[in-house]
Amino acid sequence: MTFAESSSVLKTSSGGLSTLDGVVLGLYLAAMLVMGYRIARKNASTEDFFVGGRDLPAWAVGISLIASLLSTITYLGMPSEMFRTGIGFLTRQLGLPIVLLITWFLWIPFFMRLRLTSAYEYLERRFNYPTRVIAAGFCICLLLGWMAVVVLTASGAMVEIANLQLDWFFSSDSADADMHAVILGIGLFSVLYTTLGGLRAVVWTDVVQFFVLLVGALFTMGVIAWKTESGLGDWLTFSKGYTFEKVEWFSWDVTNRSTVFSISLGMLFWHACTHGANQVALQRYFAVKDVSAARRSFLVNALSSIGLGVLLAGVGLALMYFVLNDGFVSGDMLQTQEQLQSGDLAERTIAQKRVFPQFIRLYLPSGMRGLVIAALFAAAMSTIDSGANSISTIVTVDFLRRNRKETSSVQAELKVARILTASMGLVIVAVTIWLYHLSKETNIIDLCQRGFNCFLGPLGGLFVLAMFSRKATSATVIPAVLVGEAVGIGGSYSKDLFGTEFSTHLVVPASWLATVTVSLFFSFLVVVVDWVARAVPQTSNAIAFLKRIFPTFLATPNDPASQRWMWRPVVNGETDSLIDQ
Repeated sequence: MTFAESSSVLKTSSGGLSTLDGVVLGLYLAAMLVMGYRIARKNASTEDFFVGGRDLPAWAVGISLIASLLSTITYLGMPSEMFRTGIGFLTRQLGLPIVLLITWFLWIPFFMRLRLTSAYEYLERRFNYPTRVIAAGFCICLLLGWMAVVVLTASGAMVEIANLQLDWFFSSDSADADMHAVILGIGLFSVLYTTLGGLRAVVWTDVVQFFVLLVGALFTMGVIAWKTESGLGDWLTFSKGYTFEKVEWFSWDVTNRSTVFSISLGMLFWHACTHGANQVALQRYFAVKDVSAARRSFLVNALSSIGLGVLLAGVGLALMYFVLNDGFVSGDMLQTQEQLQSGDLAERTIAQKRVFPQFIRLYLPSGMRGLVIAALFAAAMSTIDSGANSISTIVTVDFLRRNRKETSSVQAELKVARILTASMGLVIVAVTIWLYHLSKETNIIDLCQRGFNCFLGPLGGLFVLAMFSRKATSATVIPAVLVGEAVGIGGSYSKDLFGTEFSTHLVVPASWLATVTVSLFFSFLVVVVDWVARAVPQTSNAIAFLKRIFPTFLATPNDPASQRWMWRPVVNGETDSLIDQ
């Protein structure tokens, strides 16, 4: 089923925004713009614009990180997961303690010592500029795909809830017009305050948006408790009588995406690679003053993530009690009630996805509905503001500043950074609208959603090799990253390419493992070639010929100048004098 078809399934004629809802939403959006304008006056340089002057409060940065990584898809999707697997879906957090240890003891002390603006500056110090360019390009592709998919799917959900019927807005078809209006609204508002205030505006608006998300979830649970005169105990008791999909703890079958092991492993690698290789996450850590503050930011992020997950699980339990109990629902929701108990998996899945949006549209009181829609706007806007600011940082630092022959003034570079941020936001708006129309003919959203995480595993593997492998050189890691990307693409599109399924949760771990393994193999190959040259003198001419053809690849990897940028020397402060130069 294409995105457009699924949207038409969800669309009904009743409900929608009232005048009070519109006022609440309008006040929220206006407040975001005012915050961006006021914060803009504090930005005197790109140091302020990109990393907030490196003095932002740790707690605010931690909340901003969870708000940025949490999308509208997740916000609406977690409650629907309760209908599929129940509270068992919380087992995906089992890998979180390992992520906490990795980020706390490995990533944060290392990156904070380097005082970076773009994470990919480090790769040039450790390897060379082409490696830095490849990593920066991978991250840009990752962020563009992530933003476009999140904004499009979020817009579809909000159109279904708001039911605007704007057939006068750039289209005679009301569905198209509503999508155009919502995509433009999300994109333009987030671009405006981000262009004005930079990362400082992103962080503080994210904080507001996170609490709006919390209030929206609490309002939903409160309304259900009031309408049904029930509470958490009633919801839990009722859920015990519901038949959930069976979830295995472990399976050797890589096509099975629903085992606890594969989900936990996938989330473990996703979080570890995100906090150790993704500019969106690392840029937050660069915005605080020291290692201790960065660790507090991560701790706030982890606790907020767990708390929000539990809260959204509560929303799912409340919705289950409300929708599946006889006597509480009517009209359109009766059809959803029947579909939730259908024996057809596809029909049941669609119904699970529509429950939360449909409840918001039909049952939340006027005003509260506007606040929850503002929460959905908040989640989507956090995605765009974070992505646009991070891409602007990468382009400015890794490409423009790095290749500029003459030094620009502080104000000139700040102006360029703002132009880039605005341009990235507008590009996302245009791409999202294009994807929406393309989705009417093909299931492009599914293809994109499966594709953008292909870049994360190789990025994570590249940084691990740079930090911990003494034998890694640019000649070994560049082909390894490309092989890892090929594995990621093959895993994501295995059914289209090879006619067989591959668990989406294993794409990041598999591509990470391929990147690390291939690089280590090439490093071993270089060592073998050198050993053969010494042990068998007769091969010296042939090996010399190979080294003339592949001078970089077969170069001896033990380069002290590059190895001083590995994890231990950096954390021990051995490179501090070089960083300050």
